Amino acid sequence: MPCPAKKFAMNKKASQFLVLFYVCLLLSACGTKSTEIQISAPLRPKYVAQGYKKLYIADFIITGVKDVDRETRNVNVNKEIKETLKSEFKDKSGYEIDDLKLEVPADRKPDDVLRDPQFWATQNIPNRDSSMIMAGVVEFSNHAKSGLVTEQVVNPRTGTERTITSPKDQLQLVLSVNLFLVDAQHGDKLFEETFKEEQVYDDVSNVSLPLFYDVFDRMAPKIVGVLVSYRVSGSRTLLEP
Repeated sequence: MPCPAKKFAMNKKASQFLVLFYVCLLLSACGTKSTEIQISAPLRPKYVAQGYKKLYIADFIITGVKDVDRETRNVNVNKEIKETLKSEFKDKSGYEIDDLKLEVPADRKPDDVLRDPQFWATQNIPNRDSSMIMAGVVEFSNHAKSGLVTEQVVNPRTGTERTITSPKDQLQLVLSVNLFLVDAQHGDKLFEETFKEEQVYDDVSNVSLPLFYDVFDRMAPKIVGVLVSYRVSGSRTLLEP
């Protein structure tokens, strides 16, 4: 037989739950107002590189599928990524920044090469002491897509407005970077993460440098944020009673 005190406590909890339930129903029935606010928050580095003073930005291994623009002559992906990252790290970090050319075997998988300490031992790295290397495998692909576009049109004779939906050729850009941090002294992997961005464009058949940066500009702060704290901005919706 339950103790009277315990029974009373159970009844009290049940009553509190019912009160909270009805309050929630009342708030839902009355409706709420929402306010959108802009926020900016600091993010800590994903990898704390203690004891390292120098950062080599190595050549990136470029891969990808080119369904629409098969040449992409206007974009040197390796150069653009390296130059951007070197500039960002020089401005925002305390590391000494240097360039590193890589000799990558053509008969091996790129990710396996970058994970291999023996590969790094064969590279011409002037100063290995207290140094780390940033390298990566990049997929830069463009694909043909077919989408439906809805728009409002006005009949010039009658002035009547109507909605029409029509097919439209689209270009999809995909940029994916599998990023590595490697200890220059021993060739050991320190950090690895994949970043990916994509965008779809209407009536575009050629991949231009502005289109590349339209995608890469969203990724670059995340890569820099592996070693350097940075601020992320966005909007949030607050509900008001």
